[in-house]
Amino acid sequence: MKIILILSILSILFAFTIPKPYQRYIDEHKHKAQMLQHSTGVPASIQIAQAIIESGGGRSNIAKKANNHFGIRCGDNWQGKRYFSKSGCWRQYDNIGLSFVDHACFLQDYYPNVCFKSYKEWGTLEGYGESGYWKKIIRTIERYKLYKLD
Repeated sequence: MKIILILSILSILFAFTIPKPYQRYIDEHKHKAQMLQHSTGVPASIQIAQAIIESGGGRSNIAKKANNHFGIRCGDNWQGKRYFSKSGCWRQYDNIGLSFVDHACFLQDYYPNVCFKSYKEWGTLEGYGESGYWKKIIRTIERYKLYKLD
């Protein structure tokens, strides 16, 4: 009985800790996201949560090979460098910072009505990614307490 109780407590404690690779990623990129929050209105927590989900905190092939940490596809109007994989064409950046800037500007253009508002407002959005995408972003923000970055 004691072992079950101890295991239960440990599983609860570990459920709320940020995995080390994600914590390193957050620490490395939070200032970029915070600066962009001031200029675009996209909460830093939104950017970091999306980067964690879309690129595994910078560990995906697209992040490593194209500096694309948000899974943004080329699209018809993309004039920059392109990275091609089996799953399609992706925007390629010279550095990670440009990926963050493009992502924030993309969201600012796509969702101007929630820019400069709380990350919670973003949870009601639709039309980006799969169904329930923004709810997944909000869960990530709350699980890792990324709202503290805003």
